[in-house]
Amino acid sequence: MKKLLLSAFLLTTGVIATAQNGKKDYGTISGNFQADGQYYLEDEIIDPLGEAYPDERFLGTGFFNLTYAKGNFMAGMRYENYQNNRIGLPDGYKGEGIAYRYARFIKDGFDVTVGNFYEQFGSGLTLRAYEERGLGIDNNLDGIRMAFTPTEGVTLKAIMGRQRNYFEKSEGIVRGADVEWSLKNTLKWESNTNFILGGSFVSKFQEANDPLYNLPENVASGAVRANLITGTWNILGEYAYKCNDPSVDNNFIYKEGNALYLTATYAKNNLGLSLGAKRYDNFSFRSERVTDPQQLLINYLPSLTTLHTYSLPALYSFNTIATGEQGLQGELSYNFKRKTKIGGKYGMQVKVSYAISTSLAKNFVDENGDRIDRPLYSPIDTSITGYTDAGTDGYESDFFGKGDHTYFQDFHVEVKKKFNKKLKGTFTYYNFLFNNDVQRKGTSDYNFHISGEEAHLYHINAGVIELFYKIKSKHSLRTEIQGLFTEKDRGDWGLILLEYSVAPHWFIAVQDAYNYGNPDEDLQVHYLNVNVGYTVGTTKFQLGYGRQQSGVFCVGGICRTVPASNGFTVGVTSNF
Repeated sequence: MKKLLLSAFLLTTGVIATAQNGKKDYGTISGNFQADGQYYLEDEIIDPLGEAYPDERFLGTGFFNLTYAKGNFMAGMRYENYQNNRIGLPDGYKGEGIAYRYARFIKDGFDVTVGNFYEQFGSGLTLRAYEERGLGIDNNLDGIRMAFTPTEGVTLKAIMGRQRNYFEKSEGIVRGADVEWSLKNTLKWESNTNFILGGSFVSKFQEANDPLYNLPENVASGAVRANLITGTWNILGEYAYKCNDPSVDNNFIYKEGNALYLTATYAKNNLGLSLGAKRYDNFSFRSERVTDPQQLLINYLPSLTTLHTYSLPALYSFNTIATGEQGLQGELSYNFKRKTKIGGKYGMQVKVSYAISTSLAKNFVDENGDRIDRPLYSPIDTSITGYTDAGTDGYESDFFGKGDHTYFQDFHVEVKKKFNKKLKGTFTYYNFLFNNDVQRKGTSDYNFHISGEEAHLYHINAGVIELFYKIKSKHSLRTEIQGLFTEKDRGDWGLILLEYSVAPHWFIAVQDAYNYGNPDEDLQVHYLNVNVGYTVGTTKFQLGYGRQQSGVFCVGGICRTVPASNGFTVGVTSNF
């Protein structure tokens, strides 16, 4: 049936595309295509168990988007193909089919979508349906979305549907509504100041037939938010509350959840400042109680940490702890003007950033509501699942208290400097404190509490020098020199990258990451990668070969584990 629908859609769009050459307006067609594959080679040094040496040597994925638009109407579809997903991505993506299709109509202030859609309310604390292909996340909703603007500055939204669960749909139904009011637009303020108020309500329904627990079938959440925008300041605050929601994430406890997210940014002349605070308490929200860790997330909890893109610092990226964490972030940047003593001829930008995330102050309770004060055994058993005793309220938390465990700490300084018309550079120093038990193993505060043991913290220093040199017209060379130093985990690393580009068509990149400080001498190896790319028009081809080090790949505080692998990669992307 899906293949028949695809054929009918292609035939229809082909007729429309042909008719576009005529005088009548038959609408427009746009789309994009991407295909990625990897041929795996056996590498007994970095992958002794053969986890990244599948029986099927070549694994590939691809998708094809088509969008048709005419006047107030828009429709589209996405075909996806997973001929066994690449190693490290969710195993649930297998097979092929039309995973996304929709029709949308906008007129007289109404905006209606039927089929699949993405949506976000506020900061995402109650709802964020989105796609992050690099992590294998796609939690779009299949149902109906309606938006209405009754007057300028006021937007009303309502949604209902089931989330995508690989090539199936969630058992749970998600329902929600959101309102946002921009006072400046409504009241016609003349100043640069605007005050935006908003609120959202989201609930899920899933049948419950559990023999042990009386599980709620309806779980509701709500949030209020306010955003003050002036000429120099942007201050945002959002608070969310969720009814008790026993699930595999919190080991089926009945504690209610709440979330607070605050940010403030200041920008004037050459100075930039940003401050942030967060507190998430038992605020994992999924449309099914038991599912894969990255699947069926209804909401999104901003990480409030810097997303590092350089290879070695990214090995220790932060993963948001939805079951409970709190944190602060501050960043200060200053642009030293051109032709000044510090700025020099071309100026200079300096940025200093600090972020910390810690546990909540928790008092664990038993089935009678009494505190659990004593350690039960030692050492830490990371095979323990759950964050508290199932079937209880779990724990009590002090809203303004500080927990005993540091999950993550990030301090870094970045300097950007242009030396002359051909050469510019970026210089960055990093200092991390990384809780390996929590961030990688998923160990909970409750595990620490009942064992009486401390977490394994990694202290990491790293530095990156990135240089960009314009050789001549259309020819450039980009260089990265990275170093990462720690006495824990896999020890010290060094990396060098050379990327030569001939605009607008060619690039070739050679990278060598050397884990020379690994405590296991057999693993003191080079991870060499070579990539070649060619771009023609809106189509890009890329071919690569090399080793990939194991680690955690994160985007916005959501992470997945990437195993060590070796092999050839190929990729094609195109837009039309």
